Order: sequence, then structure tokens, then C-alpha cells
Amino acid sequence: VLKLKTKNIKSAQLEAGLLLAHLLKKKEFLFTYPEKKLTTNQFNKYRALIKRRLNLEPIAYLTGHKEFYGLDFRVNKNVLIPRPETEMMVEETLKLITNNPQPTTIIDIGTGSGCIIIALAKELLNKELGIKDYEFFAVDNSEAALVVAQKNAKLHGVEKKIKLLKGNLLKPLIHNSKFIIPNS
Repeated sequence: VLKLKTKNIKSAQLEAGLLLAHLLKKKEFLFTYPEKKLTTNQFNKYRALIKRRLNLEPIAYLTGHKEFYGLDFRVNKNVLIPRPETEMMVEETLKLITNNPQPTTIIDIGTGSGCIIIALAKELLNKELGIKDYEFFAVDNSEAALVVAQKNAKLHGVEKKIKLLKGNLLKPLIHNSKFIIPNS
């Protein structure tokens, strides 16, 4: 904890506890058995996590997880860490669709971990709006990011609902005749 405090990490005590809980895979264990000692292997792994945090590597990358919209998402250095402010995009999109229920195509450009499109798919597919024609596309230029998004989609049971596409911006969709507007 002292090492983290020397790097001006404001929540050093909390972060040290989170890293230890992650390492032990038992949050309650820390509080139930505070007298237990770490094995040498556990201690070395913990020290390595602390060293990475001292280099200001985000906790989410160290644990490999980040909560977003009440769901647990896998994250790594190949994707941005979902931010709480981004949850507002999900909420606003849900309001728009709920207020005007009709068949809808939702496209998440630069999907990264897939948190936005996955949260939307889970919410919309669980709502009783009477619409079955939702289409979900997630586009990213990074294959490594799409691997993370695919794992998250599977984790949340929407892997068959979301089409993951590799490419830049809308390019993977532009040549799809479904998205071409005919001349009037």
C-alpha cells in the first residue's frame, strides 16, 4: 500500500485489496481469514501486479475485467476500458428505441470490448417491445479487439445476435446492398 501511495494513487488501500482479491479469486476470503499468509507463488504474483500498478497500468487491465451497465466485461490492452459516462449512450439509445419501437439496425463503430452493443442487445432482446427485427453490428479495425468482443458476446449469450465485422468505420457495411439507399 505504501508503494502505491508514493505514486500518488489516491485509492491505494482499495486497489491493493482489489488486486489481492483478484489474485486469490475470493473477495470474502480476505475478510474471513485475515490471518492467512500468502504462499510464495501467490506473493510473487501479487508483487508483480503491484509493480505493474506502480507503472500506472489500469486496474482493469491487471484484473482483466471491468463492469459496464451492470455486466462484467473482459478487457485487455487491445481495447479501451469502458467508462461510466459511456453508459449514458446505452441509456439514450434505449430511450430512442423504446419511444419509437420499430425494426432497427444498430451499428457500433470501434466496438473494442463490445460493451455498448452487447449491453444494448441484452436490454433490447429482453424487453417486451414486440419487435423481433433488431440487427446488431459491431465494427472494429483491430482483430485483437474483435476477439475480446467475441468473448464478451459469448459470455453474455448474445454471440448469435451480433455480427462482428473487421474494417474501418462503415466500410464493412457500405458494399452490403441492404444498406444502400436506392435512387428516388
